[in-house]
Order: sequence, then C-alpha cells, then structure tokens
Amino acid sequence: MFLMNNRHSRRRSSAVFFFILMLSASFIAACSSKPAASPATTASSGKRYAMKGKVLSVAKEEGSATVDADNIPGFMDAMAMPYPIPDQKALANLTPGDEITADVVVTEDGKYHLENIVVTKKADSPKSSSQDLHEPQPGDHVPDFALVDQDGKTVRMDSFRGKVTLVTFIYTRCPFQDYCPLVSSNFARIYAAARSNASLYSKMRLLSISFDPVHDTPKVLRQYGASFTKAAGAVPFDRWEFTTARLQELKKITNFFGVFYDPGQKEIAHSLSTSVIGPDGAIYKWYSGNEWKPSDLLDDAMQALAQANSATPQHARSRYRKTPPAGA
Repeated sequence: MFLMNNRHSRRRSSAVFFFILMLSASFIAACSSKPAASPATTASSGKRYAMKGKVLSVAKEEGSATVDADNIPGFMDAMAMPYPIPDQKALANLTPGDEITADVVVTEDGKYHLENIVVTKKADSPKSSSQDLHEPQPGDHVPDFALVDQDGKTVRMDSFRGKVTLVTFIYTRCPFQDYCPLVSSNFARIYAAARSNASLYSKMRLLSISFDPVHDTPKVLRQYGASFTKAAGAVPFDRWEFTTARLQELKKITNFFGVFYDPGQKEIAHSLSTSVIGPDGAIYKWYSGNEWKPSDLLDDAMQALAQANSATPQHARSRYRKTPPAGA
C-alpha cells in the first residue's frame, strides 16, 4: 500500500513539475517575443543627426516642411531648407512658427527626411504660410503682372496672350539640386523638345520668375539663362525669358501662383510652383511640387492649344483680347 502511494506521489510530482516547466517556457516565450511594428512607426535605417529649428512653412500635399535649422554637427551648417516628412500625422500637427526637435535621417542613397519630430514650443500666432496663399485653379485669370526680363525690359503677362505659357519660379543661387536647378533643367529639356516641333515651338513660351530681385539682376538672369544653352540646344531667350519684379509686385505674383518664400534667409526657403497658362491667359493646370516631368508639361501645352483651337470663333473672340497680343 505504501509502495502504491509512493508511486502515485511520484507521478503527481512529475506531472506538476512538467506543468510548471511548460508554463515557464510559455511565459519566457511570451516575454521574449516582440509585437510587430506597424509600417508607420518603423524607424528607417541610415545615419541620424539631431536637429533643432523653427518651422517656416508646411506643404502637406508635398509631404514636407521647410525648417530653419540650427547647426547640425556632422551634417550641415545652420540654414533653412525643405525636409520630407513621411509621417503624415506628425506633418499634420506642424504649424509655421513651431519650434521643433527631430532626427534627420540620411539613407544610403543620399536621400533625407525627418523622424521623431517633437514640438517644443507652439507658434504664438501662425505666420504667413503656403496654406494662406492662393492656389491657382483651372480657369483662373492671370492678372497683367509687370516683370523685368534678362535685358532689363518690362514684360507684362498679357503679352503672352495667344500662346501657351509655362511659368515657374526660381532663384539663381538656389543650392538644392532637386529644387530650382531641377526645374530649370527640365525647362531646358522642354525648350529642346519644342524646337523639334515647329507648330508647338511657335505657340509656346517659357517664363522663369526669380523671387530674389536684389541678387538676380537682369545681368545675372542673362548669365543664368545662357548657362542652359547646351541643354536647350540653342540660346534660349527667343522663347524662354528669365525675369523678376519689383518687391511689391513680386508679393502679388508669388501669392497668386501659390509660392511661399522667405527672403530673410541666406539661402531662401521657398516652395515650388509651375503653371500652364492657356492662350486665353487663364490657368490650364498648376503643379505645386517638383514631381512633374518635361513630358507632362509638353502634353499639357499641346492639350491647352488643342482646347483653344477647338473653340468656336464666337467663343474664341470672347476669350481673347480685342487688341493683338504684344511681344509675339
């Protein structure tokens, strides 16, 4: 009897020991396993640099914000520049004037963006931002703004009536390769492509407007424009004009075309804006970023011309000025 009880006791002890062992193993496995991180919170690989600065503008559609950053050791000196922000929630919480800290993440392909954004001080009162600017809509009539071209001559927007006009904004000292230099290079490619199409070439104009009139004098603009001669396939000034404007007029121009810029910086913080204006002087299409390709604008230009040509004579007369356009 004692032997049987002893055997039962050993069996119960073994069962209890096995149960405790399995329970411990399950507990350890549960503690050591990590929950799968969601794509939105997964940290990117790459070099990280601590940044501190103030938000100048927010471009939610482009997924970026322009930040006037303090010196970032090992990355760059203090300057204002646009930063992509993949986290849409973090971007939505930013307001011009906010003071922030963040990680600048530079990936192996050389691209950069911001992560771990913390607003250390909210803006007291929102300053002028890209959200306060007019966003051109198809059909918006372009006012007869006055510009000064690379020859020092006054050029008015109405002088482009009767032709499709591609308008973009730059400043000649811009150091960001995916901003002004990219836009100007794409305009040079458009000019070169249009030269091979006689009907399009005769009915299209290119217009680059600088928001840095103090530095970008007519002489500087001419030198800048001439630097694209090789890419354009010819000296481009017959169909591509490089202009600026007086400060008061420039504010009206940039506001109409939805351009934010901060002239108080050594490197001008700015947004991008490229428009296709139809022969009737109205906006045909507007691009707020730099993702468009030369082929996109060429297609837009041909479609705008086709639309103008398909208008009935009565309708066409109502859309165009009664006096012939100047500067043909």
